[in-house]
Amino acid sequence: MKLLHLTNSKNLGSITKHGLLPSFIGLDSHWEKFRNYLQQRYCVYLWSAETYKNDKFIRDMVYTKMFIHPRNKIFWQRENELEKNGLDIYDDENYLDFKKFGDKLFGGNSEEYLLLEIDSEDVDLEGSWKHVQEPHDDKYGTITIMDDNYAHNDKEIYISGASINFKNINVVEEVLVNKYKSDKLGFTFRKN
Repeated sequence: MKLLHLTNSKNLGSITKHGLLPSFIGLDSHWEKFRNYLQQRYCVYLWSAETYKNDKFIRDMVYTKMFIHPRNKIFWQRENELEKNGLDIYDDENYLDFKKFGDKLFGGNSEEYLLLEIDSEDVDLEGSWKHVQEPHDDKYGTITIMDDNYAHNDKEIYISGASINFKNINVVEEVLVNKYKSDKLGFTFRKN
């Protein structure tokens, strides 16, 4: 089976030199699911190249990187600040209301991503899980007001706690992303 991973093109130099390295699992809910399978709180997220929704999952992942990840980072920074100052992180007055953020996307006006393909025989897989990315109405949730076009509830992801050597990786597609003033995304796909 072939596996896919999406990365910003800025990471290619590091991946060429060091391989695809596991990254920190920021979401506690993901860590709770994976902790029995991993030695540390780091993994590489992958999905099957054999799915018929690859273009959709690529778009969803780019959206995640420009909408959800920045909000998660803001949330963690706020949580750390509250804890450092001895404040109750669960107090309504201290929590961030993500509805006030609206549907703003972060990142530059244009980004380039690379779709990497890896043979599953070259990866130490720890298991698979269904990934859900759907909007909800919780003002404290970082996916509040997310665009429905980038939602899914059927993406099977695989995780690996080990680095993946670059010699086992093929760059199979470039994904050019334009962010418009309206905070909408435009995509151009180029096969390699």
